[in-house]
Amino acid sequence: MKKKKACLIGNPNVGKSSIFNTLTGSLQHTGNWTGKTVANEKGIFEYLDTEWELIDLPGTYSLIGESPEEKIASKFVLEGKYDVAIVIADATNLERSIKIILEVIDVQENVIVCLNLMDEAEKRNIFIDEKKLAKNLKVPVILTSAKEKRGFKELLDTMNHLENLSPYTLKHTAKIERFCAYFLPKIESKKKGKAISLLYTENQNLLSIEDQKILFFYTKYITFKEIRESYHENAKQILNGVIERKEKKKKKEDRFWNFLFSNRFTSFPLMMLILFGILWLTIYFSNIPSDLLFKFFEFLEKPLYQILSFIPSFLLDPLIYGGYRTLYWVVSVMTPPMLIFFPLFSLLEDYGLLPRIAFNLDKPFSKCGSCGKQSLTMCMGLGCNAVGVTGARIMESKKMRILAILTNVFMPCNGRFPAMICIIGMFFINDHTLKGSLFSAFILSVIILGGILLTFLVTKILNFFLLKEEKPIFILELPSFRKPKILRTIYFSIKEKALHVLKRAMVVSFPAGLLIYFLANITVSNTSLLMYLKDFLNPLGLLMGLDGAILLAFLLGLPANEIVIPIVMLIYSGGSMLVNYESLESLKLLFIENHWTWLTALNFLIFSLSHFPCATTLLTIKKETNSFFYMFLAFLLPTIIGILLCVLTTTIFQVF
Repeated sequence: MKKKKACLIGNPNVGKSSIFNTLTGSLQHTGNWTGKTVANEKGIFEYLDTEWELIDLPGTYSLIGESPEEKIASKFVLEGKYDVAIVIADATNLERSIKIILEVIDVQENVIVCLNLMDEAEKRNIFIDEKKLAKNLKVPVILTSAKEKRGFKELLDTMNHLENLSPYTLKHTAKIERFCAYFLPKIESKKKGKAISLLYTENQNLLSIEDQKILFFYTKYITFKEIRESYHENAKQILNGVIERKEKKKKKEDRFWNFLFSNRFTSFPLMMLILFGILWLTIYFSNIPSDLLFKFFEFLEKPLYQILSFIPSFLLDPLIYGGYRTLYWVVSVMTPPMLIFFPLFSLLEDYGLLPRIAFNLDKPFSKCGSCGKQSLTMCMGLGCNAVGVTGARIMESKKMRILAILTNVFMPCNGRFPAMICIIGMFFINDHTLKGSLFSAFILSVIILGGILLTFLVTKILNFFLLKEEKPIFILELPSFRKPKILRTIYFSIKEKALHVLKRAMVVSFPAGLLIYFLANITVSNTSLLMYLKDFLNPLGLLMGLDGAILLAFLLGLPANEIVIPIVMLIYSGGSMLVNYESLESLKLLFIENHWTWLTALNFLIFSLSHFPCATTLLTIKKETNSFFYMFLAFLLPTIIGILLCVLTTTIFQVF
């Protein structure tokens, strides 16, 4: 059996992953917004006498990519280590896809153009003369619909018999022709052509130092605007007479929702209303499952202790009352909110609302030195800051990625929600009915709005002092609203987000529980190390309107924010292990006995919003930036801001 390799390349959101899943039988998550595929995906399938290795590349608008994902895609295409390049284009907007088609056929001979989303094109009365397009491009053109599984046999047959093509040769201005004629013979490639993209990538390292200097001059002499215009002229010639639109109007549904989410008077209230709705559903429906999980794990504690009774007690007690108890606290508190929040959020992603949010927020973000895509990473951060940090890969430039990474912590994640909701319920609502949950969701929405304002402010400051040399680039498409595949979306949101985050939290919570146990049980002069640390932090805590116990709880909660409240309880009670509270009333009484007021609760919420991210997020920042400096800055910056805000709030209310 012959073995061949093919790659799928195209703009974001044109159905590459859906075609990949259909051909390979994989279960890669597909979505309706830019940035779903952020790395190469590989699959194997057989057709007739050939075994195919299929590579799904991240979406890109050009082979001259800016973001890491675009560079991954362009590098793979330009290296040419494959037999067939399949360019997936959007049949509803072929004009948008033609540039990447032209760039690929300029560097690769064996190319198939796959016009996907034909079902949507037909609904909009868009008709494409694929035979004329194939004649103009001099490569096969296949019409497909991944949703209806249409055109795949023709695509597979074409892949198996594709050979010895001579695609369309791009025609450029005399200036660009001279540019290509001088440099391209110096670069080894499978097909030289007029491939300008070869000269704007790592291939330039193949040039001599002198030629690199000349190339630098030429790349300033020939602007991207001239190159875009050159591609535009080629595209006009290729698409002449290919597309017929009998009706240019968008779907009524698209027109209605686009109006609501683009209008300056309705878009922001709607976004806040959606956020409020998701938070309320998360708060209201997670309490009972959390209690049941807690009781279940608590019930297992005694049998587990008996089963492991062969272990000496000085080792077993820390394992059970430290590690295990902290572990099941984190699992009980985290799991229900994540199983509600992540699926709801993913449904909004797949329906197409998130790109509208990014579009609406582009103007304020651009004034801060970033772009609207940062709002997408902020939304991810509401579920998990580590996910928000990795989501920054969708940003086009390094500067914007750093800005998004460093400010993502101002979005309170699911790990911080339980403590916030607990404090809100004790000191600001004191009503645990449906009405109380609505008020809690409202206050939490206001806190998140404060986090958004902090994000704007800190982004502006960082852009001015640290990263002012690079201008932001904003490329974002607004896809049509599409009905998500509900069960599939829920499945992947739980698998790829909720369970992934929970696994990482479990890994760090167990050793954190051991540390807390030892600090509470190792004594010097009849005083535990926990109390010494609390007393050491107390002056700073009082200055912030808090106390040393609260600050120590935040520090020990570095592995997992879910255990902050239990640690505060442990310190106040003077116990030796974490315990659960019987009710919010009893917990409130414990806090009041330790001099809590509504101002203490307010400062707790402020510091919950603005303090160092969890250990998982910090490690993710190190991995994404490859820099200890940015990891340290991500720890220090929000913490200093949180301290200053608490001191300011305390001073103002004590004076007045």
